[in-house]
Formats: sequence, C-alpha cells, structure tokens
Amino acid sequence: MLETPQPPARPRASIRVRFDELDRALEAIGHSTDASKAAYLGISPAALSKLRNGRQGVSSAFIAAVRTALPALSYERLFREEVQ
Repeated sequence: MLETPQPPARPRASIRVRFDELDRALEAIGHSTDASKAAYLGISPAALSKLRNGRQGVSSAFIAAVRTALPALSYERLFREEVQ
C-alpha cells in the first residue's frame, strides 16, 4: 500500500501584546494599576491578567478595544506577530 505524502505543516502565526508599550501609553494618561488599565480598555481585570500571563490569546475584540482607546498609537507599536 502506498502512503500519500502529507503536505508540510503550515506555520502558525500568533499575535502578542507589547505590554511595555501598552503600559507606557496607559500610564502616561494616568492609568497606573491593572484595574484602571482594564477599565479604560473596557475589559475585565481578569482578562488583562490572562493576556499578560499568556493564558489567553489576543482576540480581535481586544485589538479593537486597544485601537479605540489609543488611536494615536499604531498597531505595530502595540502588537507583534510571531510565526511558530
């Protein structure tokens, strides 16, 4: 029996938050605690904690919330894409 060759695995891309940039921007406008940052972004403190600790992936809703809250900052400044 001949085996059909499997196509090569496609690289997986993931989006990561540049928390150094996000924190700097939020602290510059007076949000020094994670609770304050989460409230300003319109998410729960638990969701921010999960993102910060890598237990939750970056969703399109989170990206939209950050871009809405901080429209002067570019996507590239706040997020990075990683290919695995």
